[in-house]
Amino acid sequence: MYDELIEKLGIKDRLILRTDFITDSEVKYYLSASDFVIQPYKNATQSGVTPLAYHFEKPMLVTNVGGLPDLVPDKKAGLVCEPNAEDIAKHISELYELGEDYFLPHLREEKKKYSWDILVNTIKRLTDTY
Repeated sequence: MYDELIEKLGIKDRLILRTDFITDSEVKYYLSASDFVIQPYKNATQSGVTPLAYHFEKPMLVTNVGGLPDLVPDKKAGLVCEPNAEDIAKHISELYELGEDYFLPHLREEKKKYSWDILVNTIKRLTDTY
């Protein structure tokens, strides 16, 4: 299906398709080279991609499913859209219109919630109560 669309649109020479599993050791190259992280899930509870995007300070587009909107505050760490092609396309355009610099201050602040210090201190507080 995608191969046919790519051929029809005449964009094959402009794409590099990696549709197989990307190893942990290679993930950094893809995230470092990206402008944004797009997570067009139709259903999900959460995504392991989100913490990686925070680590690499990449604004995200997530669909309004499961816990994703809770992890990516709209207009702060990225944008939240509905899980359909039209809304996803509209919001990808909006990401580029706003630009990475719009999101970085908010993204960096939001990222602090997921730091090792916060995790360790939370575990300490939990264990101190028992």
